[in-house]
Amino acid sequence: MSRLVFLSREEVRGLLPEVPERLDLVEHTYRALAAGRVELPPKPGVHPRKDSFVHAMPAYLRDEDVVALKWIAGYPANKERGLPYITGLVVVNDAETGLPLAIMDGAEITAARTAAASGVCIRRFAPHGWREAAILGCGEQARFHSELLRALNPDVTIRAFDPHPERIERLGERVEAAAGWEEAVAGAEVVVTAGPIVEDPEPPIRPQHLGGRWLALPVDFDFYFRPETVAGADLFLADDVGQFEYYRELGHFQGWPEPAGNVGEGLGNESSPAKVVCCNLGIGALDAAFANVVLERARAEGVGTQLEL
Repeated sequence: MSRLVFLSREEVRGLLPEVPERLDLVEHTYRALAAGRVELPPKPGVHPRKDSFVHAMPAYLRDEDVVALKWIAGYPANKERGLPYITGLVVVNDAETGLPLAIMDGAEITAARTAAASGVCIRRFAPHGWREAAILGCGEQARFHSELLRALNPDVTIRAFDPHPERIERLGERVEAAAGWEEAVAGAEVVVTAGPIVEDPEPPIRPQHLGGRWLALPVDFDFYFRPETVAGADLFLADDVGQFEYYRELGHFQGWPEPAGNVGEGLGNESSPAKVVCCNLGIGALDAAFANVVLERARAEGVGTQLEL
């Protein structure tokens, strides 16, 4: 018999590192992936309801000798039920024996690592001296991204839009509510789109809606950005090109160009393109990296509920 630890969302939240360490963790993992030191199969998924998904996201980090699996569900209709859009669990296994070591809430890790992935791209690709940002869609990802933007630039002006304006208030006093998405993105140098991920989107953002220098971060896949807008960028990267192509086969990203490479490869490029799209689909390697840090801290602090197999 073996013992494992269970960590609730509140416990995971308290064990996550601060934003600068999160960004360094993401960058290290991205670079390891680009160097071939991460085993990361495209995540398989099932779709029990329209626009819903349940994904399995395994990963093995060779540098840390860490293996983990995230089982994550996304149900856009849950907000009408008073339930969270994203729910899930992360299981960490012992790489030597395969025995499970921990089960922890996956929603907090998902939100934190997704924003941190955007943060790494902002740190590297955002226009020099950027001060204006837009957030479209004001759910949980918007909350994490607004905190991230303020951490990276305390003087940033954030304009946000959501079809449900009351959701914008949750982002804090320093976020301006825009009457529409066009007003939000006008003049923005960093554009984060965090709408729902749906099967048949009608993306509205065209090249003329953006300025001459910008970084686009479509967290919601192809919900907001049109193919010609992505094609007009000077650099288009995905966190995992194989996974991008897998989603294309499922019907997403129709008409989008091929990524020039993955984000880890792009981080090593010294060029300074004016218009950049970083499509971070969400990779299990980041979940594994964050879960490993959380588990190490839980052990050091004696946090969690011990379970028996």
